[in-house]
Amino acid sequence: MPREKPRTPAKSPPVRRQALLSTADSPYYQLWVLSNLTAKPFPRFGAQFHLNLTEWRIMLTVADRPGISAQELADHSGLDKMSVSRAVRGLEAQGRLAREGSETDRRMRHLSLTDAGWLVYTQIARAARAREAQVYSELSPAELDSLREMLKKLSRQARLGAGDDGDQKP
Repeated sequence: MPREKPRTPAKSPPVRRQALLSTADSPYYQLWVLSNLTAKPFPRFGAQFHLNLTEWRIMLTVADRPGISAQELADHSGLDKMSVSRAVRGLEAQGRLAREGSETDRRMRHLSLTDAGWLVYTQIARAARAREAQVYSELSPAELDSLREMLKKLSRQARLGAGDDGDQKP
């Protein structure tokens, strides 16, 4: 008995829907794009120094805030605790980061860059500053100051609305 060919369901034309967010008008989306674009040159450094972007961001923060704990670093940077923990372990294994016990809390470890960490940091930071200057060159000093203040306000507001897992609070 001949086999019947399976019937393919009739295809209906795609339903035309309206996007809820406009990528052209959303400052949030534009910040995300800017973050992606400014990070584009990083893979060259990552390959040269065997470093991923999260590790670089942690080195950047520790250089600016020596003695910060991993928990404080996660809170300050907005990175999740597991990513911070993994990156801290990796940087410590590479000899670029040191953890020192706290005198007041035995569970807390203060982070600092080692000499090897400072060497890598300095080389990448110089290039990052040049990239930053190129990106900001379209802004006047007053516009750049305004941008900094607006970003601080937005970061404060975003911290208020996010729980530990990033979900919005009711």
